[in-house]
Amino acid sequence: MKTIGYVLPCFPVLSETFIGSEIRAMKLLGHNVLPYAFTSSTQSQPEDASLIKQCRYFDSAPYLPLYGIWRLHRCHHFLRTQKGFKYLGLLRQGLQLAYLARKDKCQHLHAHFAWHSSAVAIIAARLLNIGVSFSGHGADIYQDPQDLQAKLDYSDFVCAITRDMQIELQLETEKPIHHIPCGIDKDSFPTLNCHWAPTKGLLFVGRLVEKKGLDILLHTLSSLNNQVPLDVVGDGPERAPLMKLAEDLALTKVTFHGNKPNQWIKDHANDYSAFIAPFRESSTGDKNTTNLTIKEAMALGIPIITSSLPYSHEILDKNSAIFVASESCSELQQAIIQHYKRSQEEINHQRQHAYVRVMKHYTSLPQAIKLSTLIEAL
Repeated sequence: MKTIGYVLPCFPVLSETFIGSEIRAMKLLGHNVLPYAFTSSTQSQPEDASLIKQCRYFDSAPYLPLYGIWRLHRCHHFLRTQKGFKYLGLLRQGLQLAYLARKDKCQHLHAHFAWHSSAVAIIAARLLNIGVSFSGHGADIYQDPQDLQAKLDYSDFVCAITRDMQIELQLETEKPIHHIPCGIDKDSFPTLNCHWAPTKGLLFVGRLVEKKGLDILLHTLSSLNNQVPLDVVGDGPERAPLMKLAEDLALTKVTFHGNKPNQWIKDHANDYSAFIAPFRESSTGDKNTTNLTIKEAMALGIPIITSSLPYSHEILDKNSAIFVASESCSELQQAIIQHYKRSQEEINHQRQHAYVRVMKHYTSLPQAIKLSTLIEAL
């Protein structure tokens, strides 16, 4: 099996659990997988500890290694198409990655996010004369694409995490676009708890940004006269204004917990009456495509209330969630009221259906098999 270098903007990232899950699944298939990252962060999932030790950061390479520079003609045109980055700076980082990947005997480079990481992976792969691919996610495709067309054309293949993204990207290139959604690590989730007896209110988990729609939920809870408790797990640039909004609305039953490791959510999942995800398309065009928190909620057996958006319908169906119109406080309010009126039998049916669905379609090993097959075929 080929040795694969994973090229990442930052590693580890607490919210990007799909990276570690995918790498571990690829290793399980027999690949030697090595993460390469530009930067690191201080927060990580405990299960990523071994990958952090293996990760090669760009500053560990010489400032300007020259191996492969005689193959500059192979990536010169691509470098010229990258208007978002300076030619020489991008080439230097491509040479650094080529230096590290050659030392590790990488035979393929796979990048996540169609940003800087993908550009550098393409340059290094061209210098080393090996295969290269990347996975597009959300903001990198819809909100802030960076010279995306060239990345599509210069990769051996591209992965899209939703079917809609696959269709949209395929219209832009003759290179194959493959649907490989983000998966969860099946073995790290418990079997469905048939004796579910929640003692708390609603749970929201996610990065605190506009597309997550938490402000909509806060206004909805205000219209319910602050009767429904909500725990918010996550952090992001909108945390301060969202906390201020909750204060202004006198939402005394809303608690902001900040970031928590995955294990915390697993340990407390059965305490909550419902997982609520009022997603929307942001004003900048960003879309909530990954939906990893929804997949994790399905695996943990938390009843789900979410927005009726294409990417949610791809994962969920009418038997596994309650759908409401995006940005509709009135529909969200009604859904919450109705949820608390449902019978235990009806809720358990939804939980069971969602659990079976996510375990059948959205675990990491089947997705890794797809990716591995594509890489091995090059």
